[in-house]
Amino acid sequence: MNKFKNRSRSFYIFIGILLAFIALGQFNWMRYLTYGPGDSGSSDVVPWGIYISGLAYFIGLSAGATIVGLIHHGFGRHDYEPIAIRSIILGLVCVIGATQCVLVDLGVPFRGLKVPIILHNFTSLFLVSSTSYYGFMAILGSELYFSIKVLLGKASPMEKSISKWLGIMAVPYALWVVHAFTGSIFGVVKAREMWNTPMLPVHFVISAIESGFALAIMVSVITSKAEKREILSEETYDHMGRILCFFVLLTVFLDFFDYFILRYSAKLEAMETWHIITTRYIITFVLNIGGLVLAFIMLLYKKWRTPGGLLVVGSIVQVAIMSYRINLVSVGQLAPLFPGMGEIHYIPTFSEITIILGIFALVILLYTILTIVLPVEETAEESMHHVRKFGQGFKKGRKAFAKPGHASEAFVDHGFEKNK
Repeated sequence: MNKFKNRSRSFYIFIGILLAFIALGQFNWMRYLTYGPGDSGSSDVVPWGIYISGLAYFIGLSAGATIVGLIHHGFGRHDYEPIAIRSIILGLVCVIGATQCVLVDLGVPFRGLKVPIILHNFTSLFLVSSTSYYGFMAILGSELYFSIKVLLGKASPMEKSISKWLGIMAVPYALWVVHAFTGSIFGVVKAREMWNTPMLPVHFVISAIESGFALAIMVSVITSKAEKREILSEETYDHMGRILCFFVLLTVFLDFFDYFILRYSAKLEAMETWHIITTRYIITFVLNIGGLVLAFIMLLYKKWRTPGGLLVVGSIVQVAIMSYRINLVSVGQLAPLFPGMGEIHYIPTFSEITIILGIFALVILLYTILTIVLPVEETAEESMHHVRKFGQGFKKGRKAFAKPGHASEAFVDHGFEKNK
């Protein structure tokens, strides 16, 4: 509790706002469980609404956040170390947010346990996808445990190796097993022109890397501003900006050809889908494509690869990816499946919006509390302690190596005289 005593007044106001959103969302969810859904934007024609858009967004963030661990452990970029544990926590709370979206969409939360525990249809992608979430939480939880032990200096050599390999292996598991199969759930639906494409899992993976990595950058910048200290160097931010620029370009490429093929195919349902995107959903369409193009252009200039610039670019990327998730889930269901259905609409109700905002607030609150309670990086005092300890060990080793009369004494003295 001592870690919460010296917090500013604005911190407690921020926590109070989050709790208010969570309380309102929980109230509407409890009313939903008690009295039924009532007025809802979803229907038998449009069964997947804002909660599934939230699922796709959160699971993408959790998968993309693991990229920091890969860069740190796999490519030896130790300047990423101050945000390594933060990124693990970020991925963990985001996958919790994704599961909350699923449980709310199911109506009764206990139904979420039926697929992996009671129902064992191994030909169903729902079994693979739902089970992968539990596995992903186990991997991130284990990685967090061993990384904290390494940070505190209590890890054995084997535990250090486990921490490193969990950080590396979390990426292919997150992108291939978790997120690609989530995209496959949409991609195998033959009745939906916008979904039924083998490129959709790839699209999910690339946009996940982009949004999750952008969020990790934003979190490091916001933390630096809140704590009034620099967590990462200017060179590290520049490097992160270059990586983000590459994945933004890939996402723009995939988005463009998704829409291009949809329009150029001239199929009846494709043309209807294109009409809906460019009329009723023109705002999210512009936010998606326009936001990604703008983010890519901004990242080409070094002034936007600074902490302040990356915070702006990261925000644009988040809005663009959210818009894409809404377009994919909602618009993909609005094209009539057969003549005579008429025009189909989906507008989330106030209760649905408050519930999804409550889940967002819960994810932010969990991240805030965990990063305060858990050790997430080495402090300046700990760093100096390790330096002094290394110096004492070096002196002791020099004395043992250069004993009087030992053949190596002349070599050691000559080396130190030369360095002087």
